[in-house]
Amino acid sequence: MKKYQVIYADPAWKYGSKHYQDGERDFKKLETIYNTMSIPQIKELPIKEITEKNAACFMWVTDSHLKEGIEVLEAWGFGYKTIAFVWLKKYANGSICVNFAPHTLKSTEICLLGIKGTMKDFKKSNNVRQLIEAERTEHSKKPNEARLRIKELYPNAEMIELFAREKHEGWDVWGNEVESSVAL
Repeated sequence: MKKYQVIYADPAWKYGSKHYQDGERDFKKLETIYNTMSIPQIKELPIKEITEKNAACFMWVTDSHLKEGIEVLEAWGFGYKTIAFVWLKKYANGSICVNFAPHTLKSTEICLLGIKGTMKDFKKSNNVRQLIEAERTEHSKKPNEARLRIKELYPNAEMIELFAREKHEGWDVWGNEVESSVAL
């Protein structure tokens, strides 16, 4: 089985009673848009089997899943290091998105970075910025800028995107919306 030095994941987190709103349309349950997974299901994915002894994992989480995101990183064999990216979501007109939430209005999403072993032999840049300002498009679709920045950090690493929606050059993929490069 092929092994990877970079895992890029946007898990299909289950939110229970959470709903999403797309533009000015009505609120809908997430499960009507895509299949979600429980935290135990995500933790049980055999990610350890497809990673090299030295690897990095970039994982998108919302602030409500921060604790669980770190637990998933650890279950997959990675130690939490930092927040790699903060995505400031914008509307097509350039203004900042505002999403309703129980406490404060939300405008960002974060991508955690976990490391297994050391990635010093793969890292090629120290100039990659954390803040990504990009338009929010389809529900849960992440900005391509994150992939470009990961490639800048680790240009020679073998990379796979988990929970992928589409294939991008230089990336293997796994997910139920693409023809997967590996079986998990």
